[in-house]
Amino acid sequence: MPKTYIVISDSEDEIDLISSRASTLVASGSATPFDRDSGTPVSPRRVLRTRSNANTTPKNNPLQQSALKRKRTTSNAAEAKPMTLAAAGKKSKVEDKKLNTIVINSKKVAIEAARRRWLYKHRTLFESLLPPSSSFFVHLEKELKTSTDKDTYKPLHQLDEQPKLVTGGQLKDYQLQGLSFLTWMYHNGMNCILGDEMGLGKTLQTLSLLAYIRERSKGHIDPHLIICPLSVVETWVNEIKRWIPSFKALRFHAQQNERTRLKAAIRDGDITFDICVTTYDSFVSEDSWFKTRRWTYVVLDEGHKIKNADTIVAHKLQGIGSMYRLVLTGTPVQNNLLELWGLLRWLYPSVFGSSSDRLFRESFNLEKGTYSLPFLAATEKLLSTVMLRRTKDTVDIKVPPREELTVFLPMAEAQRFWTYRLLTRLDSMELQEIFTSKSEDEKENERTKEVKAYLSAKIEQGKTGQQNQWKRLMNLLIQLRQICDHPYLLPNAEPSPYALGDHVPAASSKLVFLDKLLADILPKGERVLIFSQWTGMLDLLEDFLTLRSIAYSRLDGSTPRPRRTLDVKLFQQEVSPFQVFLISTKAGGLGINLTKASTVVMIDSDWNPQNDLQAIARAHRIGQTKTVKVYRLICQGSVEDQMLDRIRRKLFLSIKVMNAHSDASEEQATALKTHELMSILRKGSSAISRADGDGLSLSEFLDAPIDSVLQASRSRDDMKTLKMRKDLGDNIKQEDEKLLVDAEEEEKRLLSGIAQVQSRLFEGKVVQRAQKANKDIAAEWEALQKRARQTRIVVIDGYEVIAAHLGPTAVQKKTRKFEWEDWCIYCRDGGELVLCGSCPRVFHPECHGLSPTAVEKMPMVTCGQHRCGGCDRNTSDAGGMLFRCRTCPLAFCEDCLPPGDIDAIGDTLPEFLVRGYGHSGTAYYIQCHHCKERFEADPVYRAQWQEEFHESEAKLEKLRTAETL
Repeated sequence: MPKTYIVISDSEDEIDLISSRASTLVASGSATPFDRDSGTPVSPRRVLRTRSNANTTPKNNPLQQSALKRKRTTSNAAEAKPMTLAAAGKKSKVEDKKLNTIVINSKKVAIEAARRRWLYKHRTLFESLLPPSSSFFVHLEKELKTSTDKDTYKPLHQLDEQPKLVTGGQLKDYQLQGLSFLTWMYHNGMNCILGDEMGLGKTLQTLSLLAYIRERSKGHIDPHLIICPLSVVETWVNEIKRWIPSFKALRFHAQQNERTRLKAAIRDGDITFDICVTTYDSFVSEDSWFKTRRWTYVVLDEGHKIKNADTIVAHKLQGIGSMYRLVLTGTPVQNNLLELWGLLRWLYPSVFGSSSDRLFRESFNLEKGTYSLPFLAATEKLLSTVMLRRTKDTVDIKVPPREELTVFLPMAEAQRFWTYRLLTRLDSMELQEIFTSKSEDEKENERTKEVKAYLSAKIEQGKTGQQNQWKRLMNLLIQLRQICDHPYLLPNAEPSPYALGDHVPAASSKLVFLDKLLADILPKGERVLIFSQWTGMLDLLEDFLTLRSIAYSRLDGSTPRPRRTLDVKLFQQEVSPFQVFLISTKAGGLGINLTKASTVVMIDSDWNPQNDLQAIARAHRIGQTKTVKVYRLICQGSVEDQMLDRIRRKLFLSIKVMNAHSDASEEQATALKTHELMSILRKGSSAISRADGDGLSLSEFLDAPIDSVLQASRSRDDMKTLKMRKDLGDNIKQEDEKLLVDAEEEEKRLLSGIAQVQSRLFEGKVVQRAQKANKDIAAEWEALQKRARQTRIVVIDGYEVIAAHLGPTAVQKKTRKFEWEDWCIYCRDGGELVLCGSCPRVFHPECHGLSPTAVEKMPMVTCGQHRCGGCDRNTSDAGGMLFRCRTCPLAFCEDCLPPGDIDAIGDTLPEFLVRGYGHSGTAYYIQCHHCKERFEADPVYRAQWQEEFHESEAKLEKLRTAETL
């Protein structure tokens, strides 16, 4: 029986307030007003306007008598003690909350009813993926038969215009189609996946959905929660401001004390928001707080984060309360079907219970070499309904295509040396056994001589019988993969003391290739993204770029949020201080936009091919105006060469399950699938079969220009393509037909057997271990010896130096205390000055807003550049970095920084370096917009500062020259 609410009040304001809330309930159909005397339905205004009267006490209605008695008691108490304004406000909030709860509960009932109808209509898609013991749809059928719900299933309706609240621009046609899909699922109460390929605007389509909901909803709407990687938190906030400025966005990511402040302000009503943007780590830290709030939509950006249902993130997200759930991912299928089950489990927890994972686990298992084509087809049918998937090939986004080339490189001498040493465990060996042969008239360059001399010293060291750290291995395969990047990734493999020199690029053929490539394209104004999954390799790449005096930036999992935002913004500016961006493949570049780059270099490949595709999509996305050239570097005949076979199996799974061409015509979809199949098949390994030629020798590679190296790799791809065409038929049409007719046979051939990488298989031959006493090379080494980035730079005598370049004693050398400036940062005058406790700035107490006596009582005083001039947050609360002006006392956090390009100075200032103050990690120096305007308006003022700049730079150059001598 439905509940009945009787509202009696003598307060006009209270009647008006409750009347407006009740009108919302009546309009939504979730409540019906009744006359208190007759019991007949009436308008909500009439029943709420009815006043109690002491002379007309109802005698035959006990409920009304009881209500009247309560009313009189309240009235008498009010006469004795008038209600305060605060108490009235609190009472009003309580009533609002009760009425909102009624509205929300009624909405939940309607959404659940629509969800049941949709699931029952599409039950065949789910039943084929559930174990026979599942009874979900049996119970669902019984519920629907006994239900009084008269609503019907909502069909898909194509929208012809975007929501009016979306004001930042015009949605493209395919984005409007995506919005139509999302609204179709919304009206049917269903959670879903937006699986568009990276770079097609999933963010915009999601924001358009939230705008659509606000325009068509009546009454109160609970806020939305967006959970995303740290890399794109600022992107989400900026996109909300750009596309739906009427929405209030809250960025919930900070240190503990700042999160506590935000929660208190939200509780007290000081902060209100429509969309909360947070990170996965912040959600895990504050999951209890998030779960106490009501959410309309919970959106997981890069939703494959929960592909492993056993992780803490997936476990805690499973219990989040919301009306709807949406997963955004360009890579819903990555390594196996069990990861897909993790997504479906979160989207439809009532359908896919904890025991339904077995079928997904057994239907595609690379470790056991098992697969089930019927189950793969069933998953494809389900995904084609609950997921919208488009690729750049199926939509017109006016982005030039990308050119991808796998470059097979011969190993350098140092790489061959360490590979053989790990495989054979020999302490001594002859150099001629591992070096490629050279003709007598061929001269060795200086770099090769340097490497040979170093390796000879290593061999002599091994003959002494000393315990070598490289023997204590955790995983031989990992070490062999690291050698393919650079031998110095192994412990104790680099020279000691370590100093920058040509031996760094000469020890790795990948750095030799990179040296040739950058020398060719950087003078043309091109910008380059370089990806590696090893942070130690990023360290070596930093050394290499420093050696070549190439300006670069770096982003990995340890980079603070403000620094990420800064570097991405600077890289994307028309005039950028950076030419190269070093990025960690897994942790660094999810979701960020780096379309100013036209060249992408994959130093190494991940076991999960989707991670590499995510990395490439940082440049190849909407906004790109140039053809993106992608170079994937592989050491031929190595373990990473063998990895290609396993990688292409996973790509094959992605194509088979997603079949991402629902929007394309059948002819177009056929051509696309054929193209993808051929692309995967011709990218097989060359480690076992050497029939396609050995490629360039090391000596040829070292002497060849970059164009010749690239042409050799293209010829290898063309050769494989011709071989496939010969096997499948000379005619292209026959080739297409053959691939499609025999697609299932090809899948069986590709998926048959267990994909393994043999560590001891090198250049097509199995290397026998000389010492057979130990059964396993794996032993005690706990973790890879990676040099911590934050400790690599030290300040020596006033300027920065990479500590490892100066040998082991450099780190222990104490840095001298910095000196302070001579002039007040505010008025540029001298006199009695207060020294900043954290930087070389000085100031007058009065200029800083303090009295001299107050300064004396303070244990430490800092200048104004250690707090944001806009919001007054300190460096820690602002995210760990402030943007400090070079010529005035202002500093800005990333939120208060004015829009537009940044007039960047750098991590340090010359005038600080000469005083012994170097890079701090919490500051980035700029010229603020106020000073820039004054420089333009006052030439004399600008000339004075420029004279001071030149003087500081001259002093710094003189100091460095003296240190060098």
